[in-house]
This record gives sequence, C-alpha cells and structure tokens, in this order.
Amino acid sequence: MTDWASTCRIAARVTLAEGLVIQGEVHLQPRVAWRDGPETPVEMLNRPDAFFPMALPHAEIVFVAKEQVAALFYGEAAPDDPERATVARMIPLEVMMVGGIELRGIAASELPPTRARALDFLNAPERFFALHTDDGIVCLNRRFVRAVRPLA
Repeated sequence: MTDWASTCRIAARVTLAEGLVIQGEVHLQPRVAWRDGPETPVEMLNRPDAFFPMALPHAEIVFVAKEQVAALFYGEAAPDDPERATVARMIPLEVMMVGGIELRGIAASELPPTRARALDFLNAPERFFALHTDDGIVCLNRRFVRAVRPLA
C-alpha cells in the first residue's frame, strides 16, 4: 500500500494580505525527496502550486491562494535535522510587515559562507521564509515584508 494520497496535518493560523485570519490545519506531505522527515510549512508554501488546502473546523476545506498569504503561524517545529542544524547560520531579525505587524525572531540561513549576510538571506528567491519567534514559527511572504532590521 502506498501513502501517495496521505498527508500530515498541523494546526495553523493564516493571515491574508487584507488582514483576514483563517484558523485550521494545513496539509503537508509525509516525506520529501531531499531529506528525511515530513514536509515543513515553509517548504509547502514554496512549492510552485498556486493554492494549498486548509481544513477548517467542522470538516470543511478551503483552498488558500499563496499569493494572498502574508503570514502562516504554527506552534511547533519539526524535529531538528542534525545535519542541517550544523550548516545553518542563525540570523536574529526584527521584521515589519505591511499592515503594521512587527515580529522578532531567528531565521536559519543555509546559504554559502560567501553569501551569508542577512541581506543575502532576505534576497533569496523563495517566496516565503520561516522566522522562529517566542510564540512559535511564522512563515512570512517576502512580498508583504515592509522592512527588516538585523538584530545582531
């Protein structure tokens, strides 16, 4: 039996561009090709698909447009991958979003040492990046970031 149609669900809160908030569960792939373990929310958001499914209370499903997602908050990190943790550079940031939300946290960068500045991380081609905050992890859409201040 294969698991091609199964997904992992995690509780999440999505804030859309105009401020609307959707609470529910996002569906993640049970495994990815480039490492052991399930897909993370930031990996799901950076897939080329234009929409992602979100399970709402009472078994309803909504398809959310990634272009309209300003932030996706979730509380738990996946278990640490020791191989990735040793190569990641931790970048403390203060992020100001369109609409006035301000967040402080740590972003993990896996860029080459010659391109490891906070500016290089922010200019990476992926649409979303993860920020580890005191309240959990938030995936931020670069399109809705107004300004960023490195804290280190």
